Amino acid sequence: MRRTALTVLTTALLVLTACAEPPAQPPAQPPAEQRAQPPEQSATAHHHEPQDGTGTPALGRAVTSMDELSAWVADTTGECADLAPATAADLADYLGPVRVRWYEPFVAEWATCGIAPYDRLGLVLFAPGRQRALQEFWAAGLAAGELTDNPDWAFGNGFAVTAGPLGVERLGLRYLWCEPVDDPGAHTVPADVEGCVYAAPDHH
Repeated sequence: MRRTALTVLTTALLVLTACAEPPAQPPAQPPAEQRAQPPEQSATAHHHEPQDGTGTPALGRAVTSMDELSAWVADTTGECADLAPATAADLADYLGPVRVRWYEPFVAEWATCGIAPYDRLGLVLFAPGRQRALQEFWAAGLAAGELTDNPDWAFGNGFAVTAGPLGVERLGLRYLWCEPVDDPGAHTVPADVEGCVYAAPDHH
């Protein structure tokens, strides 16, 4: 009888102890700043896509160094791994005696790299204000009859590539048209000089 009473007492104590234990808690959440965040976009992604507005700033973020320009071109195309800095004399050889007079006064720095189908594609940086000066030169040359067509480069904000079709189609850059072009479907934004526009033909 004494043993039975002891057993009942022991069982009662175990039940009370179990009831007294606090319920299990879910694992603590880390502070918000330590929780996993979605990966950031590539540092070069979308920075040079055309934006709303007018003038050269509408072409996207300004590029001010050849390192930045070549990295963006390489990231966008998967090519241009063989960047080669070039001199003013190299530019004259590359463009020829006529075209170098059109472009060289406005070029601050340039280099070349290979992007199919080109073994040497020119990447060009403009000094501050010189992209607008190129537009002024071109508009005046067309008005005077000294030039008969638009530039054949493709333009971004502060830079250009020397193969217009590749720049427009693969890099999302724009032509500079100071001579009107009969292309009603072209996407255009006013450039910095009256009568000139940055344009992307609609190939769809």
